[in-house]
This record gives sequence, structure tokens and C-alpha cells, in this order.
Amino acid sequence: MKFVEVAVDAPIAENKTFSYSVAPDLVLSVGHLVLVPFGRRILQGIVVEINSTPSVENTREVSELVFNEPLVDAFHMKLAMWMSEYYMCSIFDAVSLMFPAGSHSRPETLFTLVNATKLTTSSEFQSQILSYVKDNQKISLERIVSRFGTKSRRSIEILVQKGKLLKEVKNPNPSVRPKHLYVPVVTEAGLCAIKHSSLKGSPKQQAALQYLIHSSKTLTMPEIRKKFGSQSVKRLLEKKYISQTEELVSRDPDLGIGFGDSFSSVCLTSEQELAAKLARQVIEDPESYPRAMLLHGVTGSGKTEVYLDAVEACFSQGKRAIVLVPEIALTPQTIRRFHERFPDNIAVLHSGLSSGERYDQWWKIRKGDYGLVIGSRSAIFAPISNLGLIIMDEEHEWAYKQNEGSPRYHARDVSMQLAGITKAAVILGSASPDIETYQRAIRGRYRLAKLERRYKQVISKVQIKELSPASEASGMASVKIVDMKEELKQGNTDIFSRELTVNLRQTIDNGNQSILFLNRRGAHGFVQCRDCGFMQRCRSCDVGLTYHSESDALVCHYCSARRRFTNKCNECKGSNISRYGVGTQLVYERFRELFPGVSVVRWDRDAARNISDYRRILEEFRQRKTQVLVGTQVIAKGHHLPGVTLVGIVSADVGLGLPDFRAGERSFQTICQVSGRAGRGTIPGKVILQTYQPDHYSVVTAADQNYLSFFEIESNYRKRFLHPPYSRLIRLLRQETNATTCEREAMDLGRLLKEQQQLWGMTDIDIMGPTPAFPTKVRGHFRWQILLRGSNPRVLLDKVRFRRNEGTTRKMKGGWIIDVSPSFQI
Repeated sequence: MKFVEVAVDAPIAENKTFSYSVAPDLVLSVGHLVLVPFGRRILQGIVVEINSTPSVENTREVSELVFNEPLVDAFHMKLAMWMSEYYMCSIFDAVSLMFPAGSHSRPETLFTLVNATKLTTSSEFQSQILSYVKDNQKISLERIVSRFGTKSRRSIEILVQKGKLLKEVKNPNPSVRPKHLYVPVVTEAGLCAIKHSSLKGSPKQQAALQYLIHSSKTLTMPEIRKKFGSQSVKRLLEKKYISQTEELVSRDPDLGIGFGDSFSSVCLTSEQELAAKLARQVIEDPESYPRAMLLHGVTGSGKTEVYLDAVEACFSQGKRAIVLVPEIALTPQTIRRFHERFPDNIAVLHSGLSSGERYDQWWKIRKGDYGLVIGSRSAIFAPISNLGLIIMDEEHEWAYKQNEGSPRYHARDVSMQLAGITKAAVILGSASPDIETYQRAIRGRYRLAKLERRYKQVISKVQIKELSPASEASGMASVKIVDMKEELKQGNTDIFSRELTVNLRQTIDNGNQSILFLNRRGAHGFVQCRDCGFMQRCRSCDVGLTYHSESDALVCHYCSARRRFTNKCNECKGSNISRYGVGTQLVYERFRELFPGVSVVRWDRDAARNISDYRRILEEFRQRKTQVLVGTQVIAKGHHLPGVTLVGIVSADVGLGLPDFRAGERSFQTICQVSGRAGRGTIPGKVILQTYQPDHYSVVTAADQNYLSFFEIESNYRKRFLHPPYSRLIRLLRQETNATTCEREAMDLGRLLKEQQQLWGMTDIDIMGPTPAFPTKVRGHFRWQILLRGSNPRVLLDKVRFRRNEGTTRKMKGGWIIDVSPSFQI
């Protein structure tokens, strides 16, 4: 008999696998997704090992295969094992990221009423549950608990025992499967009927047959019924003039390659050629080291041309490539550039696709139909074999870090590990690299290539006279810092400085385009009563509600709860209500007041909710149907908008004062990125940067586009306070619906960690906390956190995580969220 080790989809105390026996008629391999009995449930599991003997005496049998083919190859299984160890998550949590869309599912417990006429019980609470089930006919346990709270679990058990509720457990089957459609096919009898005019008395049937014979387009059965009538099609089937065959339908995504500008082939500049040569060396020699290269190029320097050359070099080696972008809004632009060079050889994977589209793309990639995969963070897990190259554009973006669920991985770290396993090359591209990435590059862990001038500056003979010396050398837009404190002193209380207003007018009059950037949605950040000081807050989250003028509503930006806005205080019932702060909606409205008749569009999460909206807004702006674009972080990304000559940063202070050691770095990167949208065409660009902190090093160095100066200041600051890259961080987060329980659990773990720290003499590891997280409450859950900082903080965490150690009889409880190298400290 054969046995397998299975990583089961269950919250287990330790990262372990379980032995199962295999029926003789079931052929299993490592990487197969299976269903296995686990306790009283049937759960999904992944086969990680085949053995001739079990690891335990008594085993249960694997129930069934979910897919006939293994979903995970040896390389990706090795990657999952590494992720499980590094991110301290279960093997199944790590490997499930590599499944096709809709494949990972859990058993669902459903309840129905036994007798819909008998809803009364001795308990009012139980009667409410029965009424709720009646209203929904068949309802899941999760929905009942969500409606009535965790205390309802016991009541549901009692109702099942009393025979009031019927319980049904659905096995965890995939929610997405291949799509099949029935297609009509004309038979020999049908051809004869047309030839001998046998259907003269049935004109609809005759028309349908003739259409099917002569049409070059394949129609499905529903389409032919709609076109010629159900009865006519039914008669043709009965007469056996047509038959129907089942065909697999490919749900191909709209790549958006028909949108935007076309990009002609160009010759590489000397800087680009040096960078491309360095990349080719790594790609062509899998034994060369280091395998990763940082491409540090100013915005508009032509990093994409280097990427294209690298992919071509990869293809010439008979290998395949992955290109990662931080936002799905950037995917169409990236696809368009690569499609022009490599037509019909590109697959796409990102959350903007439907589940069916992602499912079909996954299987086509696995079959080897495409040589290049383009997508956002999760595309790194594409089932691509013979991998030769990973490109990570805008590598500094924190969108590459997963901040929800488990594991909380960073796509950059995963890319490096996957490249190490497959001997692939890695190119990290950025105008403002992550501090840790740049330090690795200057210390020799990564190769370093630089593009210090904009591509248009290299090839153009146009003289640019109004740029600062630093900008003139690189061809970057000139940047002017406006101190908003001085604006106030001189009587200007508007959100636009006089300098920005004047430049907007000049840009509009010249027929050029502008961008107004503010990284805050809504119209006003918070609403407060000026009589009693009461601030409108979310009931589920410990944050103030943002006023949205479009809907005249107060909205929580954490849980999306909405409340109608009224000019009446909920606390003192007064009407002296004021709205404070500025968001993109207010910027948009103020612009329209100052410049009536000028076409302006807003691009933020409220105005653009899906990739179709992204395409529409960008395409209208590229075609100059709109002259001004107002937006948040999404417009700061790598969009190529040659018509933009002016960028107005309405407030560079957003996020600068957050209690997070990365706040300065993020502000610098954002300013650099949004400034890089100006002057990418033939006309020099200009940036007006409004701030209340004109002397802050992040603002000054970003305005001068001087990354090296920023790196030196920021690196010294981090070294002084032992922040990464001079240490490593692990964040432990506790979330509970009860505030007292949450605080108690955090305090207990804090004491346990300090006990172990003293016991083992780990004085080089700092334990920061326990402290309330920020925000202290999100979606009805209170939050406390502990930060561990040191050269290797997981050594201390491991002392309390799994096993009992000398001097203690306690260990870390379950329910903690472990975030290795968190992107946010708060």
C-alpha cells in the first residue's frame, strides 16, 4: 500500500503534515490537490510527499482527487515550503496561492427549517434565528454567526438537536470549472435536405440550416435559438438535420491593447545598452552571481526598453518570463508595450479579471501557451515552467506586500527565492528604490545599473532653458516648493497657492494638460461639532468618517460603512458643524469653480472602481478629451502621459507625519513618482509642490530628484535608531471582538516573550509593546500589537511559538497574526 503526506487546510498548532493511505486505484503525485477526512470534516489538502510507510500507526484514506493533474510542480512546492517557514504560516496557506482561481474552498455548513410553521421556542433568541433562516430558506453558518454573533453557535446546536433545523455540510469543491458550450453542427442529412430543397415549407428551418452552412462565425445553441426560434431548432434536432457538440470555451480577458498610444521600436541609448548588456549577462549565464539587478532610472528614462530587451534575451534562451506591476491600473499600458514586441505571447493575471478568466489563463500558462506572464503581485505564483526572468517594475511600491490574510508575503522576497530555486534572473526597476534594495545593490548583493537621464533628453536636440541644474542634467521637470504657511500669512486661505493657480491658467491657455495630485479621497477628512467637539466616527472602526460631497455622505475608508450627513450633532444636537481637511473631491470642485468650462476628470477609488473605468479615464486623458486630471496615488504610478506639462502636488504633507519609520521614504517616493508625470513629451515640465514643511529632507531631496542625498540621510537615520535594513522586524497582531480579551491576550504574550528573552539572554532583540494598533478597532475587531526588532527576532518568537521550553509551561496561543517584515509599523 502507498501512503502520502498531506498538508491539510486546517488551523493547526504546528506547521505539520498528516499521513493518509491511498487506494490502489488512485494514482497520486506530489502537488495533487485532494480531499481528505480530517476529524469529522472533509477538507482540501495538498500532497507533499509519497512514502511506502506512514509516519503514524493508524491512517485514514484519501477521499478523492480534486483535479486529475498535479497543480504544483517541484519548484513551486519548494517555494511554498520556504514561504511556510519564512512567513510562519501553514504549508497549505502558502501553496494555495499557486492554485487556479476558485480551486481553494472550505466545507460549507448550511441550515434549513424542518417545519416552517413552527418557529417559536422557549428562547426568544432561538426564535429570532429560526425566523432569519426562514427568510433566507437555506443559509450558511457563517451568515448566521455574522448576523447574531458567536453566541449563536450554541443556540444553533440546540436547535439541530431539537429537530428544528436541518444541518447539511457541503464538501469543499472548486467554485470555478472549465466553461463548455453546446454548438450546432449540420449533419449529412441536413446537407442533403438543403440540396434537395426538402425544407421549402419550413422557411425558418431552412434559413437556420443555410446560415449554419455558410456562416464563418460559430454560433452556440442559445444564439441559434435566439436568431431563428426555439421551435425551428427543436425540429431540426428531431429531424437529425443538426446535432450539438460540447466545446470548451476559452474565457480570454480583454487585454486593452487597442487603447493608448503605439510605441515604435527604438534604438537603445548608451545608458540603456549598458543596462541591457548587464541584464543579458545574468540571463544567458545561469551560474553567474548575483542573479538580481537593480535598474535605478529616473522617471521617463526608458526602463521599459531595457525590460523588453531582457525578455527578448530570455526568449532566445528558450525560457519564459514574468513581469510584475504594482497596480492593475498599470497592466494595460504594460501589456500594450510588450504586445507590440511579442504579439500573441502574453498571458495576464490580476484581480481585475473575472474568476473564469483567471482560471483559464492559469491553465493556458501551465500548458505553455504563453512565454510571458504580466500581472500584479499574485502573478509571481503563475504555474510557469522553464522560468528564465522575473521583472519587478516600480519595486519600491508597498502594493507588492500582502497585508491581509496568510501568508503576508512580499512579492520581491518571493521573487528572489523563486529565482534562486529556478536559476532565473531578476530585474528590479525603480526611480526611487526601496532603501533596503539600494543598500543590497551598493553592497554587491545585487548588480546595479543606472539610467540618469530621461530618454527624450538623450535623443532630442531641444534646448531646455528653465530647468534647475539638477533637472537640466537629467531632463526632469523643474520643481518649485511653495510654503503654504507663507501663503496663509499673506492672506491666501485657498487650497491652491497663487503660484499653482497662475501656472494652471498658463497651462490651460497654452492647450497643455495638468495633473493635480492629493493622496486623500473624499472631500473633507473629518466632521466635527464646534460647540461640543464631538467628531463623527465609524461604529465599527476607531476612525473618523470622511465627508464625500458627491453622495453627501460620511464614509469609513476602512470598512466602507456609509452614513447620511446631517448638519446636526449626534451628541449635543447643535447645528454648528464644520468639515475639516481636503480630499480629491474638494480639489475637483474648487478647480471647477476657479476654471469653469475647463474639462477635468477625477481618478480615485470612488470615481474608478474597475479596470474598465481606469482605461476609460486614461484613454480620454491621453486623447486630450480632458485637460486636467485630479487624483490620488494611482495617478502617481508609471503612466506615460506626454501631454502633461504641469503637476500640482496639493499637499506633500499627507502621510509625512505618520508614526512609522518609513513615512519619510514613502513621501519621497510619492513626490518623485508624481513629479515624473510632467514633461515626458517635447515640452519641458513643471511641478508646483505645496507643503507646510518646506525644509523636510524628504521634500527637499524629492524636489531636487536627488535619490542619493535622500538615501544617505534616511540610511543614517535608520542606522541610528536600528530600523531596517539595520535590523529585522516581526509584527504580532491580535484582533478580538472584545476589547478586554484583546488587551489581555496581548499582555499575556508580552509577558511570555519577556520571560523567554530574560531566560535565554536575548538582549539584542527589542520587544516593543504590547500597544494598541492603529487604528485600535477595524471592522468590529479591537487590535493590539507587539513588535519584535533585532538581527533575527524570530529566534525569540520560536521559543514561545511551538514548543514548551526550559523555565516555562506556557506557549503562544493561537489566533495571532504574524507579519514578517511588515510594510507598516503602526
